[in-house]
Amino acid sequence: MKVLFRFILVLVALISSSVAWGQVSFTVDAPALTALGQPFRVEFSVDAEPERDSFKAPSFEGFEVLAGPSVSTGHSIQFVNGKQSSSYNCSYTFVLLPSESGTYTIGSASIKVDGKSYTTKPLPIEVIAEKGGAGSTERTTEQRPESRIAKDDILLKLLVSETEVYKGESIRAWLVLYTRVNIDSIESLDMPSFDGFWSQELTFDNTPSREQVNGRVYEAYKIKELLLSPQQSGKIVIPATTMSLLAQVVVEDKRHFDPIFGGRQIYHVQRELKTQPITINVKEFPAGAPASFNGAVGSFRLTSRMPQSEIESNTADQMEITITGSGNLKFIAPPTLSLPESFEKYDTKVVDNVKLAASGASGSITYTYPFVARSAGEFHIDPVLFSYFDPATGQYHTLATEAATITVTDDGTSVAAPVVGGYAGFGGTMRQLDRDIRYIHTDKLPRRAAEMMVLTPLYWLVVVAIVASFVVAYVLLRKRIRDNRNVVARRMKRADKVAVQRLRMAQRSMEGGNRHAFYEEMLRAMWGYISDKFNIPVSNLTKETIREVLYRRGVAADVAEQFCEIISRSEEAQYAPSTEGDMGEVYAFAAEVISKIEDVVKR
Repeated sequence: MKVLFRFILVLVALISSSVAWGQVSFTVDAPALTALGQPFRVEFSVDAEPERDSFKAPSFEGFEVLAGPSVSTGHSIQFVNGKQSSSYNCSYTFVLLPSESGTYTIGSASIKVDGKSYTTKPLPIEVIAEKGGAGSTERTTEQRPESRIAKDDILLKLLVSETEVYKGESIRAWLVLYTRVNIDSIESLDMPSFDGFWSQELTFDNTPSREQVNGRVYEAYKIKELLLSPQQSGKIVIPATTMSLLAQVVVEDKRHFDPIFGGRQIYHVQRELKTQPITINVKEFPAGAPASFNGAVGSFRLTSRMPQSEIESNTADQMEITITGSGNLKFIAPPTLSLPESFEKYDTKVVDNVKLAASGASGSITYTYPFVARSAGEFHIDPVLFSYFDPATGQYHTLATEAATITVTDDGTSVAAPVVGGYAGFGGTMRQLDRDIRYIHTDKLPRRAAEMMVLTPLYWLVVVAIVASFVVAYVLLRKRIRDNRNVVARRMKRADKVAVQRLRMAQRSMEGGNRHAFYEEMLRAMWGYISDKFNIPVSNLTKETIREVLYRRGVAADVAEQFCEIISRSEEAQYAPSTEGDMGEVYAFAAEVISKIEDVVKR
């Protein structure tokens, strides 16, 4: 039986494996928008090993094929919690150049895997003729790196979904960076405080896309996305957002010609960007609001769970009210529940199940009203009213629970109570509360703590400890202030740690098979390490500068050459789509070279 059982398990595993491997995905990736005269890449990817020479590309009508197909394959095996998983990817990359403006369709490509044919879906691409951008001539005639980037090559915009809303109505805001050049890093980002709004950051898809702005095509990168809810009426101005970044400029320099990589030099140019202020017109609620309206804006439903119709006196029960819908759920006050005077009310319990998305806040909030009926009798609970304003219709709506009648029976502990003042409505009985609370005697109170403590040895010991702690804290604080003043020294000291962090990010890209991101992160790690370690702005760094600086610090010439070689290899792999590079070898080489430099510089 054991052998049969093992055989069945192996058979099930093989069937599951075959089913999993049978789900082959063959896709195409290309920008939906491009500019006339601007090359772009089209990549066909299959997640299974195809048959040899079975890939058939479409005709690419309307485009000129500049390069391709460049074939790239990757295979990885992972062991997680004792379970093995593997993945395979094969991609075919083409570089195309649009011939004329208009809308074209990249036809279906086909491929065979294990004798079965797979095809991609047709992909439409819009080609536009860009308007002449200022500075386009400068990039071809000027030699200074700064002049290669026109003023409108990099734009920063804060966009909002609406500019006129009601108070409490949510709007979406997103910060987008538009660029026509390579961005090395964002140095600083200063977002406004959004005074007058309740703001909450949202998660978003940060995959770049191509968009048309002022007749030109840009790579669009979403930086932030927020949900804003105005808390006051009138005109609210969202101040400008500022950003400082470093852009990459590739310059052909025949004076420094390299037989392998040519005379290409990479420079870093700093740019300061700023968005335009945005004015939001927040409208006040229209007149005629119901008395139960407390500022709820949106579209809601109300459900309730009523207490039992019959309970004993001194017994706890509760009433639940749930408000469901979309709107400013975070700011809704609990609806008012009126209970008879003989009911002892407790704090309202609130359960928040609200989710934030680009469309606004949605979900539900449940309010639980616990109480204890202290007196016997029959009591009436009025309906609970909840009113809200619907901005879609511009009208108020009122929802209500059912009225309830509760019969409270005597539990046998109630005693007759005099009918005086407000007690007349208690049904003639009142519980003796002195049975619940123990009397506090006041004739045996201890002496005051101050009289027992002052001028004793323990008192002076505490005083000395406080003074000593103050002196130690003062000395440590002064030392920290002095250390923080030397920003350059701290930056140089942490250069190797920052480089290691960037190398780890590159490693994650390598493990994910993202070749472009890996080499981009490697360049940041290498350039940033030299900049931080020797306090040299990145914009002033070249390979010659690196060799000179390392030579002055006693680093061997071959180590300096190895460092520059890593930069060259990464640049070549990043900017030459057809070049195959060993990411693992470059990663290990970089870690080894940085370690050698640290050994020499730290002596």
